[in-house]
Amino acid sequence: MSFDAIQVGQSLHKEQSILSGFYGAIITAVIINIIWVYISMFFDRFFPWLSIVQGILIGKSIKKYGLGLDWYLPALAAILTIIASVTGSFLSALYLTGREFNTGAMMLIDEISWHTLKTFMVNEFAIVGCIYAIFAAALAAYYAKRQLSRDQSIAFRKYRESIKL
Repeated sequence: MSFDAIQVGQSLHKEQSILSGFYGAIITAVIINIIWVYISMFFDRFFPWLSIVQGILIGKSIKKYGLGLDWYLPALAAILTIIASVTGSFLSALYLTGREFNTGAMMLIDEISWHTLKTFMVNEFAIVGCIYAIFAAALAAYYAKRQLSRDQSIAFRKYRESIKL
């Protein structure tokens, strides 16, 4: 049986799935946001560093389900992590505010306006949330890249070179 590096590289390229990676990352983000809200409610504190954990897990889920070798899967992981970081922080702040006013978070959803979102971004999320979100996005992009063995890497490189010819 002969080993054809170009065919192996082509099969590695075809294994990539942006949709599977996207769905895996969305499910991971939703689960981590729910856990983030529960942790915030249990300790009655806001934890922005959970976005870093979220970024690592989103990156690993894209790596597992997307099998990415190209640039767009780490970029997708970074973008989804930033979105998930903002939504997780907002949901935690919403539930903590609901507890503070002795109402549920669902009651507060009707009261959300642009002013509420602007106030959240300036006062709650602020620069600390932005720093955590950027670091989380960088970690997600790092962990989203698929690691290849030496032989797979050589085969994939030969496949890429055959495409350029």
